[in-house]
Amino acid sequence: MTRRQVLILGDRQGLAAALARQLTERDIQPRVIYGGTDTELASTLSAGRWAAVVVLTHDDPLALRLTLLSAQVRPELPQWVTLFDRTIVHRFHQIMPSVNVVDAAVLVANALADRCVAALDKPRGSAGVRVVDDALRLMLLAGAGLIAILALQTVLTVLALREGVVDAIYYATRSLATVADVPHAEAGAVWFKLISTVTTIVSVALVAVFTAALVRRLSRARLTTVLGRRRAPARGHAVLVGFGQIGFRLALELRSRGVAMLALERDVDAPCVRLARRAGIPVAIGRGDDRATLELLGVHRCGVVAAVTSDDLTNVAIGLAATDVRPEVPLVLRLGDGNVAAETESLLHFGSVCDAHGLIAGHIAAEISSAFTTRPVL
Repeated sequence: MTRRQVLILGDRQGLAAALARQLTERDIQPRVIYGGTDTELASTLSAGRWAAVVVLTHDDPLALRLTLLSAQVRPELPQWVTLFDRTIVHRFHQIMPSVNVVDAAVLVANALADRCVAALDKPRGSAGVRVVDDALRLMLLAGAGLIAILALQTVLTVLALREGVVDAIYYATRSLATVADVPHAEAGAVWFKLISTVTTIVSVALVAVFTAALVRRLSRARLTTVLGRRRAPARGHAVLVGFGQIGFRLALELRSRGVAMLALERDVDAPCVRLARRAGIPVAIGRGDDRATLELLGVHRCGVVAAVTSDDLTNVAIGLAATDVRPEVPLVLRLGDGNVAAETESLLHFGSVCDAHGLIAGHIAAEISSAFTTRPVL
């Protein structure tokens, strides 16, 4: 009897190597090929006695090309392919239903969501609102200052000029907008004139600040709000650092479980940031390993921090920064390299580590092994 042979067409992100180890443990012989031209890959597919083909890559267009090539050269072979983009996964199911499509982002996101919920003391909802957008913060502060000055000017007008409350509010509003002064203000006491002068100067400055903040707010993507689904929670929430395909799916999964979250992405033009606006997910822009940014996101009062970028060492750095801000903060780390995951757990002793590559590879290996049990080895 001979061992079944599986051809793995992969990239150099460690996923192919993880699957090769998983298949070897199941007495299946893998062969991994990195790169190569279509002619070279077609020759390899034609020459080998393959029992299955697996396409593993983080690049969805490359995955499509390799899968279509395999289906053209060896249409009889069962195929597995990992895809991350939801639209591509849906369309691929329709076009090639015979190919086993592994939605890697959903698989990892669900595992991360399980760890986040387990780390939360109260995984249902949160309280309060957090302002993380600098333009919005300036608007609110300037607006609060203008309201305070309006209230002060109203009280002064009532006390000094003996006006009614409604008239005092009306005159104070006109004065605040520099439309007109309060009638008979020249007959007021000296203290009234001095205080009114100061409030006028301050109100002019606050109006300028409010206008500048409003223009800045309107001229760029509004990723968080103070009301509605995109409001940033104040406490008890999950802070998601990294908003790629997996971060986006994780946010959707947490929301479906009733967990409030606030995401952080360093690139404002990232594709999933645009999707977040339609999905109603609050997103802040900044670096996840920056202490000031983590404090702004509410790490001191959050329920869990999940570092889910595509880079293992960046996620470890985010974990270290978060524990520096709050040593006891619950952590969930997405790691892809099995060695890094093992070293992080054994040396750093923090957080719940999700080995993304091991998870995906184990899922695919189990499916391949199950499919082979129904077919005799030649």
